[in-house]
Amino acid sequence: MEVSRPLEKKKPLLRRMTPAPAPDSERPLRKNRPFLWIMAGNTISVFGDCFNGIALSLWVLQTTGSAKLMAAVQICYMATTILFGTLAGTVADRVDRRKLMLLSDFLRAGIAAALAVCLFYLHAPFPVMLALVTLSAFSSLFQGPAFHASVTQLAGKERIQQATSAVHLTDNVARISGLALAGVAVAAFGGFAAMLFTSVTFFLSGICVLAAGAFSSAGSKTAERAPFFADWSGGFAFIRKDALIRSIVILNPLLILFFMSSLMLIQVVAVKDWKAGPIAFGLIEMCIPLGYMIGAGLILSFSSRLGRRGWWVMTGLVALGPVFVAISFMPAAPAALPLILAAGIMFAFCTMLTQIILRSEVELDMQGRIYGTMGAITNVAPTLGLAVTSALADEWGATRVLEAVGLCLLVSGVAAVWLLKPIRNYR
Repeated sequence: MEVSRPLEKKKPLLRRMTPAPAPDSERPLRKNRPFLWIMAGNTISVFGDCFNGIALSLWVLQTTGSAKLMAAVQICYMATTILFGTLAGTVADRVDRRKLMLLSDFLRAGIAAALAVCLFYLHAPFPVMLALVTLSAFSSLFQGPAFHASVTQLAGKERIQQATSAVHLTDNVARISGLALAGVAVAAFGGFAAMLFTSVTFFLSGICVLAAGAFSSAGSKTAERAPFFADWSGGFAFIRKDALIRSIVILNPLLILFFMSSLMLIQVVAVKDWKAGPIAFGLIEMCIPLGYMIGAGLILSFSSRLGRRGWWVMTGLVALGPVFVAISFMPAAPAALPLILAAGIMFAFCTMLTQIILRSEVELDMQGRIYGTMGAITNVAPTLGLAVTSALADEWGATRVLEAVGLCLLVSGVAAVWLLKPIRNYR
């Protein structure tokens, strides 16, 4: 007789559940691979573009010897930005931003290579150079809004302050080192090599964007909801209705106008009045970017602990005017260096914190249009300011004009505190 065995209870299988990987926007920035790659690409392209700018300027001046033709290049840049800046921002809100950055990088790489061959081997006439420069400027317009909106998207709302600080810090380092090495490289290897190097850096920037991998684009959904020009006009309507964003769009170009004009006047004062030699002039040139880097480092280290951001913006803005006035009274370059360094720190707090506010408050599907519009205005303002202040400096002297610009900046800062309340009250 067969003895029946008691039924054994089957033990449930225990599965070790591996946690799903956190989205990129929830990771610390140092582990956020897509963010690190696109930031690296932007840094490389900024560094390489400095070589192109120096080589192109020297080619125009050495080949034509005409200041008017040099001005024509600047006018082309400015006109391209005015005409197509807002349209490029709208495109960045409607298409895959990663693909847009790739297209811009590889197109700029091809144009830089073509420019090198045309100028130094084919000896193309000036209009050909102008056409290629305009095309390069046009393609660059799409990279900026797509990149800035992608930074917000990849870093996440909680890390916007850290991400913005890191982007501005690396951008500034790339610009300083690029301008410092570009002149040496052009002198040692020639303009052709410098422009080819620019082409390589743009290509490497595209490779970095490829290495970031695919990431969803919030802007791609917009194309299903509205026609292109409805989106384009919607960007202006958003700026007009939103008091905070409208205040930033007004403040940023105004600040850049006064700041860039003051820097140019300090250079003139250093040469004409302070009789600064190469070492002193180099220290003056170094103080602003060094101060900016210090300011960026402070903002990065404070992270989310930095409260009352609007108050910090306005404090820096109001303090900049008296600093420039004080610089105009300095008898020599060494006495002015601490003040110039302080101006760089204040400028970092003004500009970077407004960028952080903008990224925090504007939805992702609208950021391309906001950056495109603000970039179009901001790129024009310093050009006009430099034209006016340089003419006045020739007439009245750079010291007096620097003092006047500082006073105007002080008045503008006080007016901004009073009128731009949405920024002042922002926490």
